[in-house]
Amino acid sequence: MPRAYTKASLADAVGRLRPGMRVLLPPGCGEPAALVGEICRQSERLRDLTLLGGIHLGDYPFARPEHAGLRLATWHMSPRLEDARRRGRVEFVPMRYFDLVTEFAAGGAWAPDCVLVHAAPPDARGWLSLGVAVGVTLPAARRAPLVIAQVNPAMPRALGNAFLHASQIDVWVDVDEPLTPYPPTVVGEVERRIGAHAAALVPDGATVQVGVGAIPQAVLEALADHRDLALHSLLVDASVALVERGVVTCAAKAVHRGRMDIAEAMGTRRLFDFLHENPRVNMESSGFVHDPEIVARLGRFVAINSALEVDLTGQVTAESLGPRQVAGIGGQFDFVLGASRASGGASIIALPATGRNGTVSRIVPRLAAGANVTSPRVLADWVVTERGAARLRGRGERGRAEALIAVAEPRFQEELARSLTS
Repeated sequence: MPRAYTKASLADAVGRLRPGMRVLLPPGCGEPAALVGEICRQSERLRDLTLLGGIHLGDYPFARPEHAGLRLATWHMSPRLEDARRRGRVEFVPMRYFDLVTEFAAGGAWAPDCVLVHAAPPDARGWLSLGVAVGVTLPAARRAPLVIAQVNPAMPRALGNAFLHASQIDVWVDVDEPLTPYPPTVVGEVERRIGAHAAALVPDGATVQVGVGAIPQAVLEALADHRDLALHSLLVDASVALVERGVVTCAAKAVHRGRMDIAEAMGTRRLFDFLHENPRVNMESSGFVHDPEIVARLGRFVAINSALEVDLTGQVTAESLGPRQVAGIGGQFDFVLGASRASGGASIIALPATGRNGTVSRIVPRLAAGANVTSPRVLADWVVTERGAARLRGRGERGRAEALIAVAEPRFQEELARSLTS
């Protein structure tokens, strides 16, 4: 049944919400900041309303003590949420991205009562593009009991499977403001060396997936002389440079040849302008982009992801420091699994050899007590540090341990080698 698509003020739109509701937010640059700000202003009325979301680029206003009535359930933890978590207002949901599409939609364990969307203005036929944040938000909005849209001319009109019709939206607010940006990260010498080692493992014609942060950015910069690459899942500012140089053509893809399949975009105005009505970018839900079976069909798929620690068996944590949850599972497991099934595929875990200003090794005998395994040893393929690349696939316990020790910081290598006999 068509919905009303009623224009309202921020106060009246948020006035549709009730205490105890679950409300899904778009992540990253897609967050509807004006609607979130109004929820905070009405937080006393909205006691025990739970916001559902992932990566947040702002200062988490809804987690402040003055909005203590609000709750958050997130699949991407942040150290900035620790205080609210100690107060019992934040719950981490340990879930890979591919499963979010079903569990954070109608019928799922975290089914929202309302989905907030951030969209470009409708075209002449009433279609609104969700722009930079499609992955989880779009499938949830298509089935939600209540949909509230922040309509913003600053949102790029991304193409592909990115659209809601006005008849699928209950109420909308008119907000003209810049999107929350994700500026390029500062890349240092260590990251550049890691990027160069990782890029050397990427064949021409590959489909490449990277995340956010300094190392993924360094990898993208190091791919500048490759040919006929495709990008998958995420776009950042450095992605635009590769397209402009003619490195990214998507000409060798087995699925959607000539187009990038993207669920989210995180960057600055440069990226948003690139995304606007660009036929080379096919926005898709995470149910497609993160599906290991789809990834496997792409062939020559190279997943490049970061880590906090890798142990000598090949276990990876990218989300916790011991038992302390500091990030999320994200799409790492989806893409590592998909790459393992793709013809000519490869999975690269990239991390600095040391942490805490060089005082500890991030290649360790065993993951720290209580650490969560993001990628299991059975899927270990390549591990890259600034010291080089270690191939783990197909090797026994001792062989993979020796390969990892070879790319560890030299002053920790003897200690790591001793752990093999203890």
